Order: sequence, then structure tokens, then C-alpha cells
Amino acid sequence: MSLSSPTPAPSDAPPPLSPPEAAEDHGRVAAPRWLPSPYVLLGGLLWAVLSAAAWRVPMCCEAGLNAAVVERLRSSLLHPTFPMTDLPAVASAHYSPYAVVQGLTARVSGLSGQTVLALSAAVNLALLLTGVGRLTRLLTPNRWVPVLALVPLALIHWADPGRWSAPSTFAVAVTLHLWAWTGRAITRVPRPGSGQLPSRALRWPEAAGIGALLGLVLLVHLPTALGAALGVVALIAVKQRTRIRPTLRKWTVAGLCAAAVAAVWPYYNGLTAEQPPSAAGVTSRPETGGAPMTGEPYTWATAHVPPGEVVLTDSRSAMYALAGHGAYVLAEGLPDTGLAAAERSARSRAVATYLNAATAREERDRITDRYGVRWVLLTRFQRLPGDASVLAYSPRTGEVLARVPER
Repeated sequence: MSLSSPTPAPSDAPPPLSPPEAAEDHGRVAAPRWLPSPYVLLGGLLWAVLSAAAWRVPMCCEAGLNAAVVERLRSSLLHPTFPMTDLPAVASAHYSPYAVVQGLTARVSGLSGQTVLALSAAVNLALLLTGVGRLTRLLTPNRWVPVLALVPLALIHWADPGRWSAPSTFAVAVTLHLWAWTGRAITRVPRPGSGQLPSRALRWPEAAGIGALLGLVLLVHLPTALGAALGVVALIAVKQRTRIRPTLRKWTVAGLCAAAVAAVWPYYNGLTAEQPPSAAGVTSRPETGGAPMTGEPYTWATAHVPPGEVVLTDSRSAMYALAGHGAYVLAEGLPDTGLAAAERSARSRAVATYLNAATAREERDRITDRYGVRWVLLTRFQRLPGDASVLAYSPRTGEVLARVPER
């Protein structure tokens, strides 16, 4: 009696066929490989529309302030003044790596700050849209999920383009790429057919790169950097496939790289510098009770004031527009935190004194001589000094631009 298994009898039956396609796949036509995804098509359309709209953004609010930063760096890349005040900038957080690249572009190309700002908007939007695409591909294979993100992006950017914050938009875009990079670095799967084994461990160069990118976000926009760091931690907690202890040293290196980048930046220390306030949402100037913010482009005034000259005004809208075209203002609508408080107060008092109808002419002359004021922009409610000559006015707002005689 044999203990071996009986050999099955040969069968003339044909080999089993592969299972038929599911009923729901019957008749489905696969999209050609060359056809872009819905996100690429709609995102590209949104990018084109918003990039074109950036050229029509008035130089008020954030746009004027950002253009002023570029103008100062275009004039002096290594030793710029404050964006709106003709004083040497000391530890001004406006001069981030993002702004320095913009200023360098303006110096090399000869373009104005306003033009560089419009070109930067297109770059920022491209980074933002590609960042959304990369991050959503990490989280889900559904090709329509990133399309849903286009709706809020369109509404946010289209609602009030004059109040865009270019640095924060750039920081958010870089953050999305940072999260996508982090997620892929800790859940790496080899390509099919490569013969490589799955690798879940973070590599040293990736840890240093992720840390350096986080340091860049910290220098550009601190609030966004805090969210970026929390997102990295969340991705590690959710997607880390190995025990955290073996990679703890690498994540420590990432943190040290981020701190080093923020600390060695020559314009200011990203770990200790106080972030500048945002011009968005400001409606009036409390120091002098100045005119509220408007959408006036002030091209009728900026056409007369050469870059580098000082204008006295308490109109916030005019301040940002003038600074965005290269001029200075005596007192800022939103003072830079790097400017000494005593200097800010003295300049605000000087503006209030000059605009007071009861101020004597000799006191006005002292103010213009002390601060090098050559231009005055007045609202329709303010009295024109007797020695000033009107050069331009706005039929829309009633504001006037007057020239102060040199002495």
C-alpha cells in the first residue's frame, strides 16, 4: 500500500480563464494617457485668471507694503531702509528670503516693485496649486478631491485682491510642499518592478532638507510656520510606519536645521524678531485720526512724486500707494515693529502738528526741514498750507497733492 498521494488523472478540460471584468466596468472607456487630469485643467485655468488679475491689484494695503519692500531692496540690497520710512532698517522682519529674492530680481531686471509683485503672484499661485495637488495625491488616489480645493482658493483670492499677503501665500504654498515631502519620505514605497524592498525610514538628507524648508517658512511668515510644524508632527504620528525611536535622531536634526536657518539669516533673527503687523483689515489711523482705507489707486499722485522723496500725509491708503511706488512717508500708517517707539511717536506727532490748522507757519517749516518733507497729500477736510502749491487732485476722493518749497 503506497503512502504517496494519488496522481490525479489527466483532464482534457481547458485551463481556467481569467475572471471576467466586473459588470460595472463593461463599456468603460479609459481616458488617454496624454489627457491631463481634471485638476490640471481647472487649476491651470484658475492660475491664468488669477495671475492676470494680479496686474490690476491697486497699490494699497498689503500690495503697497509688499511693493515698498521690493523697492527698498532694489535701491539697496544689503542695507535697505524701512519699507515706508527713510531710516535704516534694523532687524526688520519684512526682509525675509522671499523678499530678498524679489528685490534681487528687481535689481537685475530693472523692473519696478509693482511689476515684480505681479510676477511673484503667478509664481505663488503655481506653488500653491502644485502643493495642493501633491498633498492630496498623498492622502487619496481620488483625482477629484484636489478639484474641490479650487473653490475656496478662487473665492479667497478673488474676494479682495488688494489685501493679498504675498509672503503668507508663499509660506502656505511652501508648507503644502513641505507636508507632501514629509509624508512621502516616511511612507516610501518602491516602484513596481524595481526589485527594491519597501523602505519606511527617513533619510538623513531628507531630514535636513525638511528642516531647512521649515526654517524658510519660519523666516517668511511665523504664524504659517507654527501650522507647518504641527502638520509635520501630525503626518509623523499618522503615517510613520516604523517605531519613532529609531528615527528620533533624524527628526532632531530636522528641528536643528530649521532653527539654524532661522537664526543665521543676516537681516534679522527669525527666532527672536517680532513679526510686522498686517495692513489687512486696518481702517483708520489712531495716532492722528487719519482718513480711512480706500481702493483709490493714487496714480494721479504717484506720477508726480519721485522715488526716495518724503510725503507728509495721514491717509493710510495714500501711504501704501506712495511707498509701493518708491516714495517715503513721514509717519507710517502701520509702523514697523523694528522702528524705535520714540521715533514712531515723534513722527506721528509731527504729522498731527503739521495738519493742525492752528499750527504756525514757522512750526510747519521746522517739521518739513527736520524730516526732509517735500510733498503733502491732504484730504478734502484738511487745510492747504499757504506756501504749498497744488500739483494734482483726485475728483473721486477730493484729496490733493501739494509741493512744499525747498529752503
